[in-house]
Amino acid sequence: MARTREGLAELANQMFSPELASAVQAEIRSDEARSDRPGVATTNEMRPQSIATGYFGDALYDRLGAGAFSGRPIVEWNGFDFANDRPTFVLRQNPLSPFRYTTAKGRVIEPRLMDTDGGTIPLALHGVARFSPWGYGPAYIIHDWLFVAHKCDHAPDNDISFEETADILAEAIKTLTVSGYETCDGARRFFPKAEDTIYLIHKAVGSHIARGMWDDLANIVCRD
Repeated sequence: MARTREGLAELANQMFSPELASAVQAEIRSDEARSDRPGVATTNEMRPQSIATGYFGDALYDRLGAGAFSGRPIVEWNGFDFANDRPTFVLRQNPLSPFRYTTAKGRVIEPRLMDTDGGTIPLALHGVARFSPWGYGPAYIIHDWLFVAHKCDHAPDNDISFEETADILAEAIKTLTVSGYETCDGARRFFPKAEDTIYLIHKAVGSHIARGMWDDLANIVCRD
Protein backbone atom coordinates (compact mmCIF):
# COMPACT_ATOMS: atom_id res chain seq x y z
CA MET A 1 0.00 0.00 0.00
CA ALA A 2 1.20 3.49 -0.79
CA ARG A 3 1.95 5.24 2.50
CA THR A 4 2.79 8.78 1.49
CA ARG A 5 1.04 11.42 -0.54
CA GLU A 6 3.74 10.96 -3.15
CA GLY A 7 3.14 7.22 -3.21
CA LEU A 8 -0.59 7.66 -3.70
CA ALA A 9 0.02 10.24 -6.43
CA GLU A 10 2.33 7.82 -8.21
CA LEU A 11 -0.29 5.09 -8.00
CA ALA A 12 -2.73 7.51 -9.65
CA ASN A 13 -0.18 8.01 -12.43
CA GLN A 14 -0.03 4.24 -12.95
CA MET A 15 -3.81 3.86 -13.03
CA PHE A 16 -5.04 6.85 -15.01
CA SER A 17 -4.36 9.04 -18.02
CA PRO A 18 -2.24 12.13 -17.26
CA GLU A 19 -5.24 14.47 -17.26
CA LEU A 20 -7.28 12.29 -14.94
CA ALA A 21 -4.28 11.55 -12.69
CA SER A 22 -3.74 15.30 -12.30
CA ALA A 23 -7.38 15.80 -11.31
CA VAL A 24 -7.19 12.95 -8.79
CA GLN A 25 -3.96 14.32 -7.31
CA ALA A 26 -5.69 17.67 -6.81
CA GLU A 27 -8.43 15.84 -4.91
CA ILE A 28 -5.79 14.15 -2.75
CA ARG A 29 -4.32 17.55 -1.88
CA SER A 30 -7.79 18.81 -0.98
CA ASP A 31 -8.32 15.85 1.34
CA GLU A 32 -4.91 16.46 2.86
CA ALA A 33 -5.75 20.11 3.54
CA ARG A 34 -9.05 19.17 5.16
CA SER A 35 -7.32 16.59 7.34
CA ASP A 36 -5.29 19.33 9.02
CA ARG A 37 -8.35 21.26 10.17
CA PRO A 38 -9.07 21.41 13.90
CA GLY A 39 -10.98 18.46 15.19
CA VAL A 40 -9.60 15.95 12.67
CA ALA A 41 -7.49 13.34 14.37
CA THR A 42 -4.03 12.75 12.90
CA THR A 43 -0.88 10.96 13.98
CA ASN A 44 2.69 12.09 13.60
CA GLU A 45 2.77 10.22 10.27
CA MET A 46 -0.22 12.18 9.00
CA ARG A 47 1.46 15.49 8.25
CA PRO A 48 1.31 17.49 5.02
CA GLN A 49 4.85 16.56 4.05
CA SER A 50 4.29 12.83 4.55
CA ILE A 51 0.65 12.06 5.21
CA ALA A 52 -0.25 8.40 5.70
CA THR A 53 -2.42 7.83 2.68
CA GLY A 54 -3.75 4.69 4.25
CA TYR A 55 -5.79 7.12 6.35
CA PHE A 56 -7.67 8.30 3.25
CA GLY A 57 -8.27 4.82 1.87
CA ASP A 58 -9.17 3.35 5.24
CA ALA A 59 -11.50 6.23 6.10
CA LEU A 60 -13.45 5.83 2.86
CA TYR A 61 -13.49 2.04 3.12
CA ASP A 62 -14.81 2.19 6.67
CA ARG A 63 -17.46 4.74 5.71
CA LEU A 64 -18.81 2.59 2.91
CA GLY A 65 -21.33 -0.14 3.53
CA ALA A 66 -21.48 -3.35 1.56
CA GLY A 67 -24.37 -4.39 -0.63
CA ALA A 68 -25.01 -7.50 -2.70
CA PHE A 69 -24.91 -8.49 -6.36
CA SER A 70 -27.38 -10.97 -7.76
CA GLY A 71 -27.82 -12.49 -11.18
CA ARG A 72 -25.32 -12.37 -14.02
CA PRO A 73 -24.96 -9.66 -16.65
CA ILE A 74 -24.98 -10.61 -20.33
CA VAL A 75 -22.45 -8.48 -22.21
CA GLU A 76 -22.31 -8.81 -26.00
CA TRP A 77 -19.60 -7.54 -28.32
CA ASN A 78 -21.16 -4.90 -30.56
CA GLY A 79 -18.48 -4.01 -33.06
CA PHE A 80 -15.60 -1.55 -32.96
CA ASP A 81 -15.66 2.18 -32.45
CA PHE A 82 -12.99 3.33 -34.91
CA ALA A 83 -13.37 6.98 -33.96
CA ASN A 84 -12.31 6.24 -30.38
CA ASP A 85 -10.22 3.13 -31.17
CA ARG A 86 -11.98 0.70 -28.87
CA PRO A 87 -14.47 -2.17 -29.03
CA THR A 88 -18.06 -1.60 -28.01
CA PHE A 89 -20.38 -3.80 -25.98
CA VAL A 90 -24.06 -3.95 -25.11
CA LEU A 91 -25.52 -5.08 -21.79
CA ARG A 92 -28.64 -7.22 -22.03
CA GLN A 93 -30.60 -8.34 -19.02
CA ASN A 94 -30.65 -12.05 -18.27
CA PRO A 95 -34.34 -13.04 -18.08
CA LEU A 96 -33.49 -16.17 -16.08
CA SER A 97 -31.21 -14.43 -13.60
CA PRO A 98 -31.60 -10.62 -13.75
CA PHE A 99 -28.45 -8.72 -12.87
CA ARG A 100 -29.01 -6.40 -9.91
CA TYR A 101 -27.13 -4.57 -7.22
CA THR A 102 -28.73 -3.98 -3.84
CA THR A 103 -26.99 -1.16 -1.99
CA ALA A 104 -26.14 -1.24 1.69
CA LYS A 105 -29.22 0.94 2.26
CA GLY A 106 -31.45 -1.55 0.48
CA ARG A 107 -31.96 0.23 -2.82
CA VAL A 108 -32.20 -2.18 -5.78
CA ILE A 109 -30.50 -1.02 -8.97
CA GLU A 110 -31.33 -3.10 -12.05
CA PRO A 111 -29.75 -1.96 -15.32
CA ARG A 112 -31.59 -2.26 -18.61
CA LEU A 113 -30.38 -2.48 -22.19
CA MET A 114 -27.43 -0.12 -22.64
CA ASP A 115 -24.04 0.38 -24.25
CA THR A 116 -21.14 -0.35 -21.94
CA ASP A 117 -17.45 -1.02 -22.01
CA GLY A 118 -16.70 -1.52 -18.36
CA GLY A 119 -14.58 1.12 -16.69
CA THR A 120 -14.42 3.32 -19.79
CA ILE A 121 -17.99 4.66 -19.81
CA PRO A 122 -18.50 7.48 -19.02
CA LEU A 123 -14.79 7.50 -19.86
CA ALA A 124 -13.84 8.48 -16.33
CA LEU A 125 -11.49 5.49 -16.32
CA HIS A 126 -10.55 5.61 -20.01
CA GLY A 127 -6.86 5.94 -19.20
CA VAL A 128 -6.63 3.03 -16.78
CA ALA A 129 -3.30 1.34 -17.35
CA ARG A 130 -2.89 -0.95 -14.38
CA PHE A 131 -6.45 -2.20 -14.09
CA SER A 132 -8.57 -3.77 -16.82
CA PRO A 133 -11.79 -1.87 -17.64
CA TRP A 134 -13.55 -5.12 -16.75
CA GLY A 135 -11.54 -5.80 -13.60
CA TYR A 136 -14.38 -4.63 -11.38
CA GLY A 137 -16.91 -5.39 -14.11
CA PRO A 138 -20.15 -5.73 -12.12
CA ALA A 139 -19.47 -2.50 -10.21
CA TYR A 140 -18.55 -0.61 -13.40
CA ILE A 141 -21.74 -1.78 -15.12
CA ILE A 142 -23.84 -0.40 -12.26
CA HIS A 143 -21.98 2.91 -12.49
CA ASP A 144 -22.46 3.01 -16.27
CA TRP A 145 -26.18 2.43 -15.79
CA LEU A 146 -26.52 5.36 -13.41
CA PHE A 147 -25.11 7.67 -16.09
CA VAL A 148 -27.47 6.19 -18.69
CA ALA A 149 -30.44 6.52 -16.33
CA HIS A 150 -29.49 10.15 -15.72
CA LYS A 151 -29.27 11.06 -19.41
CA CYS A 152 -32.20 8.93 -20.60
CA ASP A 153 -34.45 9.74 -17.62
CA HIS A 154 -34.95 6.09 -16.71
CA ALA A 155 -36.92 5.84 -13.48
CA PRO A 156 -36.39 4.98 -10.71
CA ASP A 157 -32.64 5.50 -10.99
CA ASN A 158 -32.86 8.95 -12.60
CA ASP A 159 -33.06 10.55 -9.15
CA ILE A 160 -29.54 9.48 -8.14
CA SER A 161 -27.12 12.42 -7.95
CA PHE A 162 -23.65 12.63 -9.46
CA GLU A 163 -22.09 12.54 -5.99
CA GLU A 164 -24.07 9.42 -5.14
CA THR A 165 -22.82 7.63 -8.26
CA ALA A 166 -19.24 7.84 -7.00
CA ASP A 167 -20.23 6.48 -3.58
CA ILE A 168 -22.27 3.66 -5.14
CA LEU A 169 -19.36 2.61 -7.36
CA ALA A 170 -16.94 2.58 -4.43
CA GLU A 171 -19.44 0.64 -2.31
CA ALA A 172 -20.01 -1.85 -5.13
CA ILE A 173 -16.26 -2.47 -5.43
CA LYS A 174 -16.05 -2.98 -1.68
CA THR A 175 -18.93 -5.44 -2.01
CA LEU A 176 -16.86 -7.52 -4.43
CA THR A 177 -14.25 -7.69 -1.66
CA VAL A 178 -16.57 -8.37 1.28
CA SER A 179 -19.38 -10.43 -0.24
CA GLY A 180 -17.63 -11.63 -3.36
CA TYR A 181 -19.28 -12.73 -6.55
CA GLU A 182 -20.48 -16.00 -8.02
CA THR A 183 -18.72 -17.35 -11.09
CA CYS A 184 -20.49 -19.16 -13.93
CA ASP A 185 -19.60 -22.51 -12.36
CA GLY A 186 -21.18 -21.55 -9.04
CA ALA A 187 -17.96 -20.84 -7.12
CA ARG A 188 -17.72 -17.76 -4.93
CA ARG A 189 -14.69 -15.56 -5.41
CA PHE A 190 -13.50 -12.52 -3.48
CA PHE A 191 -11.39 -9.58 -4.59
CA PRO A 192 -8.38 -8.74 -2.42
CA LYS A 193 -8.90 -5.78 -0.14
CA ALA A 194 -7.50 -2.65 -1.82
CA GLU A 195 -8.44 0.51 0.05
CA ASP A 196 -6.09 2.79 -1.91
CA THR A 197 -7.47 1.54 -5.22
CA ILE A 198 -11.06 2.15 -4.15
CA TYR A 199 -10.13 5.59 -2.86
CA LEU A 200 -8.45 6.59 -6.12
CA ILE A 201 -11.29 5.27 -8.27
CA HIS A 202 -13.76 7.13 -6.04
CA LYS A 203 -11.80 10.33 -6.58
CA ALA A 204 -11.60 9.72 -10.34
CA VAL A 205 -15.33 9.19 -10.84
CA GLY A 206 -16.08 12.14 -8.56
CA SER A 207 -13.62 14.50 -10.28
CA HIS A 208 -14.46 17.57 -12.33
CA ILE A 209 -13.66 15.53 -15.45
CA ALA A 210 -16.31 12.97 -14.61
CA ARG A 211 -18.68 15.76 -13.64
CA GLY A 212 -18.28 17.27 -17.08
CA MET A 213 -19.24 13.94 -18.62
CA TRP A 214 -22.26 13.73 -16.32
CA ASP A 215 -23.39 17.15 -17.51
CA ASP A 216 -22.71 16.44 -21.19
CA LEU A 217 -23.24 12.69 -21.83
CA ALA A 218 -23.08 13.26 -25.60
CA ASN A 219 -21.70 9.77 -26.17
CA ILE A 220 -24.47 7.92 -24.33
CA VAL A 221 -27.20 6.32 -26.45
CA CYS A 222 -30.69 5.85 -25.04
CA ARG A 223 -31.68 2.38 -26.23
CA ASP A 224 -35.11 2.01 -24.64
